[in-house]
Amino acid sequence: MDKKDKLVECEKKKEEYLNGWKRSKADFENYKKDELERVNSLIEYSQRVLLLELLNIVDDFEVAENQIPEEEKNEYIKGLLQIKSRLDEFLSKFGVEVISAVGKDFDPNFHEAVEMVDGEKSGVVVEEVSKGYIKSGKLIRPTKVKVIK
Repeated sequence: MDKKDKLVECEKKKEEYLNGWKRSKADFENYKKDELERVNSLIEYSQRVLLLELLNIVDDFEVAENQIPEEEKNEYIKGLLQIKSRLDEFLSKFGVEVISAVGKDFDPNFHEAVEMVDGEKSGVVVEEVSKGYIKSGKLIRPTKVKVIK
Protein backbone atom coordinates (compact mmCIF):
# COMPACT_ATOMS: atom_id res chain seq x y z
CA MET A 1 0.00 0.00 0.00
CA ASP A 2 1.56 3.27 -1.05
CA LYS A 3 1.25 6.70 0.55
CA LYS A 4 -1.57 7.83 -1.76
CA ASP A 5 -3.72 4.81 -0.80
CA LYS A 6 -2.99 5.42 2.88
CA LEU A 7 -3.99 9.07 2.48
CA VAL A 8 -7.28 8.11 0.80
CA GLU A 9 -7.94 5.55 3.54
CA CYS A 10 -7.19 8.15 6.23
CA GLU A 11 -9.54 10.63 4.53
CA LYS A 12 -12.34 8.02 4.52
CA LYS A 13 -11.78 7.23 8.21
CA LYS A 14 -11.68 10.93 9.03
CA GLU A 15 -15.05 11.46 7.26
CA GLU A 16 -16.49 8.42 8.98
CA TYR A 17 -15.34 9.61 12.42
CA LEU A 18 -16.47 13.19 11.75
CA ASN A 19 -19.91 12.04 10.63
CA GLY A 20 -20.19 9.78 13.67
CA TRP A 21 -19.25 12.68 15.93
CA LYS A 22 -21.84 14.94 14.24
CA ARG A 23 -24.55 12.28 14.71
CA SER A 24 -23.59 11.86 18.36
CA LYS A 25 -23.69 15.61 18.89
CA ALA A 26 -27.13 15.86 17.25
CA ASP A 27 -28.38 12.91 19.31
CA PHE A 28 -27.15 14.59 22.49
CA GLU A 29 -28.83 17.89 21.56
CA ASN A 30 -32.10 16.02 20.93
CA TYR A 31 -31.70 14.22 24.26
CA LYS A 32 -31.21 17.53 26.09
CA LYS A 33 -34.31 18.99 24.42
CA ASP A 34 -36.40 15.90 25.24
CA GLU A 35 -35.14 15.86 28.83
CA LEU A 36 -36.02 19.54 29.27
CA GLU A 37 -39.53 18.88 27.97
CA ARG A 38 -39.88 15.91 30.33
CA VAL A 39 -38.73 17.96 33.33
CA ASN A 40 -41.08 20.83 32.41
CA SER A 41 -43.94 18.36 32.05
CA LEU A 42 -43.17 16.91 35.47
CA ILE A 43 -43.05 20.39 37.01
CA GLU A 44 -46.36 21.31 35.38
CA TYR A 45 -47.98 18.09 36.65
CA SER A 46 -46.68 18.71 40.18
CA GLN A 47 -48.03 22.26 40.11
CA ARG A 48 -51.44 21.03 38.97
CA VAL A 49 -51.62 18.51 41.82
CA LEU A 50 -50.66 21.20 44.35
CA LEU A 51 -53.09 23.72 42.85
CA LEU A 52 -55.98 21.24 42.92
CA GLU A 53 -55.44 20.68 46.63
CA LEU A 54 -55.16 24.41 47.25
CA LEU A 55 -58.34 25.07 45.25
CA ASN A 56 -60.22 22.68 47.53
CA ILE A 57 -59.18 24.84 50.49
CA VAL A 58 -60.31 27.99 48.65
CA ASP A 59 -63.67 26.30 47.97
CA ASP A 60 -64.05 25.50 51.68
CA PHE A 61 -63.39 29.14 52.54
CA GLU A 62 -66.03 30.26 50.03
CA VAL A 63 -68.63 27.85 51.41
CA ALA A 64 -67.89 29.02 54.95
CA GLU A 65 -68.04 32.69 53.91
CA ASN A 66 -71.39 32.23 52.17
CA GLN A 67 -72.89 30.55 55.25
CA ILE A 68 -71.96 33.34 57.67
CA PRO A 69 -74.71 35.95 58.06
CA GLU A 70 -73.51 39.49 57.36
CA GLU A 71 -74.30 40.67 60.91
CA GLU A 72 -72.10 37.88 62.33
CA LYS A 73 -68.97 38.92 60.40
CA ASN A 74 -66.91 40.32 63.27
CA GLU A 75 -63.19 41.13 63.26
CA TYR A 76 -62.20 37.49 63.82
CA ILE A 77 -64.26 36.29 60.89
CA LYS A 78 -62.97 39.11 58.69
CA GLY A 79 -59.42 38.06 59.61
CA LEU A 80 -60.14 34.52 58.45
CA LEU A 81 -61.63 35.84 55.23
CA GLN A 82 -58.42 37.80 54.64
CA ILE A 83 -56.65 34.43 54.48
CA LYS A 84 -58.98 33.48 51.62
CA SER A 85 -58.17 36.78 49.94
CA ARG A 86 -54.44 36.06 50.26
CA LEU A 87 -54.97 32.60 48.74
CA ASP A 88 -56.80 34.23 45.82
CA GLU A 89 -53.88 36.64 45.33
CA PHE A 90 -51.41 33.74 45.44
CA LEU A 91 -53.36 31.84 42.79
CA SER A 92 -53.53 34.95 40.64
CA LYS A 93 -49.75 35.43 40.86
CA PHE A 94 -49.38 31.79 39.81
CA GLY A 95 -51.44 32.51 36.68
CA VAL A 96 -54.57 30.69 37.86
CA GLU A 97 -57.79 32.20 36.52
CA VAL A 98 -61.43 31.52 37.36
CA ILE A 99 -63.50 30.27 34.44
CA SER A 100 -66.58 32.46 34.05
CA ALA A 101 -69.64 30.49 33.09
CA VAL A 102 -73.00 32.05 33.97
CA GLY A 103 -74.80 33.44 30.94
CA LYS A 104 -72.39 31.80 28.48
CA ASP A 105 -72.94 28.88 26.15
CA PHE A 106 -72.04 25.51 27.64
CA ASP A 107 -68.51 24.51 26.61
CA PRO A 108 -67.60 20.90 27.42
CA ASN A 109 -63.91 21.88 27.33
CA PHE A 110 -64.34 24.09 30.39
CA HIS A 111 -67.71 23.19 31.93
CA GLU A 112 -69.09 20.05 33.52
CA ALA A 113 -72.90 19.87 33.44
CA VAL A 114 -74.27 18.56 36.72
CA GLU A 115 -77.92 19.38 36.07
CA MET A 116 -80.22 20.31 33.20
CA VAL A 117 -82.93 22.89 33.98
CA ASP A 118 -85.85 24.37 32.09
CA GLY A 119 -85.40 27.77 30.52
CA GLU A 120 -85.60 29.93 27.42
CA LYS A 121 -82.32 29.49 25.57
CA SER A 122 -81.01 25.94 25.29
CA GLY A 123 -77.36 25.27 26.08
CA VAL A 124 -76.79 28.36 28.24
CA VAL A 125 -75.25 28.09 31.69
CA VAL A 126 -77.63 29.46 34.34
CA GLU A 127 -75.85 28.60 37.57
CA GLU A 128 -72.37 27.77 38.79
CA VAL A 129 -72.30 24.92 41.30
CA SER A 130 -68.53 25.10 41.84
CA LYS A 131 -65.85 27.24 40.26
CA GLY A 132 -63.52 26.02 37.58
CA TYR A 133 -59.96 27.17 36.96
CA ILE A 134 -57.42 27.43 34.16
CA LYS A 135 -53.69 28.12 34.22
CA SER A 136 -51.86 29.28 31.11
CA GLY A 137 -54.88 28.35 29.01
CA LYS A 138 -54.90 24.77 30.31
CA LEU A 139 -57.78 23.40 32.33
CA ILE A 140 -57.04 22.66 35.96
CA ARG A 141 -60.61 21.92 37.01
CA PRO A 142 -63.86 22.37 35.05
CA THR A 143 -66.64 24.61 36.31
CA LYS A 144 -69.59 22.52 37.52
CA VAL A 145 -72.72 24.12 36.11
CA LYS A 146 -76.46 23.92 35.61
CA VAL A 147 -77.46 24.23 31.96
CA ILE A 148 -80.76 25.02 30.22
CA LYS A 149 -82.17 21.98 28.39
